[in-house]
Amino acid sequence: MEFRIEMANDVVVLAPTGNLVASETESLKAQVEKLLEKKFRYILLDMSRIDFMDSSGLGSVIAVNKLVGGVAGVFACAALQEGVQKVFRVTRADQKIAVGATLSDGLLLIQDRKLQGNGR
Repeated sequence: MEFRIEMANDVVVLAPTGNLVASETESLKAQVEKLLEKKFRYILLDMSRIDFMDSSGLGSVIAVNKLVGGVAGVFACAALQEGVQKVFRVTRADQKIAVGATLSDGLLLIQDRKLQGNGR
């Protein structure tokens, strides 16, 4: 899995490409751990290039959400493809993780949560 990393003010936009499946979950977690080690606390996962996600992939996104929240950070996902969006909806993960319809919406979610002082 390849990752593109960009900054949008103080928010890291992490954009993986490919399928988020069991064999790729550790690479996502490792990328986020590196960002947290470098003291980045606001992370937006741009999922526009994730074509497929299985239950292990969803588990890794939930784990990353907990990691970021554990350091008083803010995490959100944005731009989910239809199939990925369905996985979030069916499992109700979209009720536990902030999800923006677009990248701009995701950035706004993070900004709002920063102002509220929490990641939920």
